[in-house]
Amino acid sequence: MSENKVDEIVFTVPLWKAYKTAINKRAKRAISVLKEEVLKRVKGEEANIVVDQIINQKIWKRGIRKPPRKILIKVRKQEDGKILITLP
Repeated sequence: MSENKVDEIVFTVPLWKAYKTAINKRAKRAISVLKEEVLKRVKGEEANIVVDQIINQKIWKRGIRKPPRKILIKVRKQEDGKILITLP
């Protein structure tokens, strides 16, 4: 049996760039910043990035105005090209 997991990395993503946007767009921008930072570390396409629902809930937990300043994530790149972002 071959395992789908090819590459795995755990790192902290700073989300301070989300606070540079309008107050009512910060959580949405935080998701975009998260994807941008992952693409810098793991080569791939933005269309293949899958953000786990738990991370999405963690970013949106305090509402659209106050996303977290940083978040610890685990990124897994699979053989089929998918990039999975989950909590460690």
